[in-house]
Formats: sequence, C-alpha cells, structure tokens
Amino acid sequence: MKAKSFLLGLLAGGAAAGISTLLTAPSSGRDTRQHLKESTNSLMEKLIELKSELLAIKDSASFASKEGKTAFKEFSSDIKYSINNWKTEIRPHQHKLQRELQEIEAAIRELETNLNNK
Repeated sequence: MKAKSFLLGLLAGGAAAGISTLLTAPSSGRDTRQHLKESTNSLMEKLIELKSELLAIKDSASFASKEGKTAFKEFSSDIKYSINNWKTEIRPHQHKLQRELQEIEAAIRELETNLNNK
C-alpha cells in the first residue's frame, strides 16, 4: 500500500511540475527548440575554433621546442670549441707563468735565507 501511494504521489508531482513548466515558460516550444538549436550550433562552432587554436598552439610549441634543441646544441658545441681554443692559446702562457712563479718563489727563498743569515 505504501509503494502504491508513493508512486501515485510521484506521478502526480511529475505531472504538476510538467504543467507548471509549460505554463510558465517564457517562450513557446518552437521558439525554445530554435533557441536551443542555435545555441548548440554556436557552441559547436566555438568548440571547433578552440580545437583548431589548440592544435596551432601545440604545433607552435613543438616547433619552438625543436628549434630550441637545435640552437642549444649549436651553442653548446660553439662554447666547447671556444673553450678548447682558449686552452690551446693559453697553454704556452700558462707554462711561462708557472716558470716565472717558480723563479719568484726561488728568489723569495733566497731572500729569506739571506735575511736569516744576517
């Protein structure tokens, strides 16, 4: 008995809600369907446009990434080449500076020895 009255109440409430909705709708069913169709078409156009823009952004990001990798590799190899050249150019000067430092150290030791002897 409780289930029967519940179903009857549910049916009556649904009918009342449907009638209320139809009577208080701001426009006719035909106008509402036309408006929904236009809104759906507009939304689909916007989604298609958004999809194409996202694909363009994806392609741009991919291109920038590839270009960045290439530029970084070139920059890295240029830096390595420059460092190797610098090392090659500085090597003779480095040896000369080491010899001069050794001579200065020897002169300082000699001066210390002379000062200690006096």
